Amino acid sequence: MAKENGLENTSIAKIGKHLEIPPSLIMHYFPTKDILISHLINYILDQYLLIYEPAIRELKEKKHADPKTFVDKLFSRDWNLLFDDGVFYSCYALIFRNEVIKKEYRKLHDRLREFLKEILDHDDNLKGHDTQLLAEQIFVVVEGAYYYLSMIDDEKTYEKKVAFYKEQVYDLLRKKSELYL
Repeated sequence: MAKENGLENTSIAKIGKHLEIPPSLIMHYFPTKDILISHLINYILDQYLLIYEPAIRELKEKKHADPKTFVDKLFSRDWNLLFDDGVFYSCYALIFRNEVIKKEYRKLHDRLREFLKEILDHDDNLKGHDTQLLAEQIFVVVEGAYYYLSMIDDEKTYEKKVAFYKEQVYDLLRKKSELYL
C-alpha cells in the first residue's frame, strides 16, 4: 500500500481494509505506525542483504570475491526488485522528525557497512588493509549513486553514469590492493 499510495497516505486502518482484517489485529502486532515503519525498515535491511549472497557464496568457495561480480551486484537493478525506492526514501525522510526511525535507519546503514566489511575481511587479497574505511567509502559512492540515479530517466545516460560509479569503486579497490583487480 505504501508503494501504491505513498507511506504518508498509508494508515493502519487502510492496511486493515486492504487486507480485509480488523485494524485492531494489526495494532496487536504493531501498536503504532512508528513500530510498523521500524519493522518495514528491518524488512528493507533483509532485502538489501540478499544482494550480497553471490559475494558470500564466492567467498566460501574461493576465499575471495570476484570484484566484477561484486561491484555489478552493488550497482544492479536488483535493488529495485527487492523494494520500492519511493517507500525507502519516504521512510528515510522520517529520520528528520522521528528519533526512533532515525535510530532504525542508522542501524540499517551500520549493518550494511558491517556486512560489506565482513565480505572484504574474508578476501585474502585485502588482508592487512583498513576494510572498515573501504566499506564506508564504497557505500558513500553506492548510496550517492542510487540517490542521483533515481532521477535519471534516459537509459543511455543511466548506464553511462553507472559505469562511472562502478569505476570509482574499482579505483577504491585498486588503491587497497594492486592484486585485487
